[in-house]
Amino acid sequence: MKFVVDTGAMLSLASSLHFGKIRSLYELIITETIEHELQQFAVYNDNLGLKAQEVLKLKLVKKMPRHLLSLPLEKGEIEVFSLAYEEKCIALTDDAHAARVLREKFDVRVRPSFYVLVLLYKHKKISKEELIQDIDSILIRRNWLNGALWEYARREMEKL
Repeated sequence: MKFVVDTGAMLSLASSLHFGKIRSLYELIITETIEHELQQFAVYNDNLGLKAQEVLKLKLVKKMPRHLLSLPLEKGEIEVFSLAYEEKCIALTDDAHAARVLREKFDVRVRPSFYVLVLLYKHKKISKEELIQDIDSILIRRNWLNGALWEYARREMEKL
């Protein structure tokens, strides 16, 4: 299974305790703008900068869409969503606003980054406890302890 991943979702996945497993099981695709955004994060030696440095050392697939969807979003998001549309695969973003804008105009499958963690759990690659622990870890590492998206994710995981 392959995913086209935006910067925020990639940093969330890189913050996962199971990032190596994710990379071995799924193809993560980025665009040139996403690579550039990761390079901008990588100049800092804080947590996200170190995660960006880690991601940039990987041999990720980098592709560009042939055509850009007409969306009132940032360039990186437009590239990611356009490529997911062309490749007929899932776009990963933790930007709820961008996902909503996309869904209103186009039939593109878009999910938050924690969707990949749920897949690991559903395919019995990690336990429920590991899933919840990982989401908690990402909440802390991304400094999203009050983030609505991740609080929702945590509540949903506890229902599994």
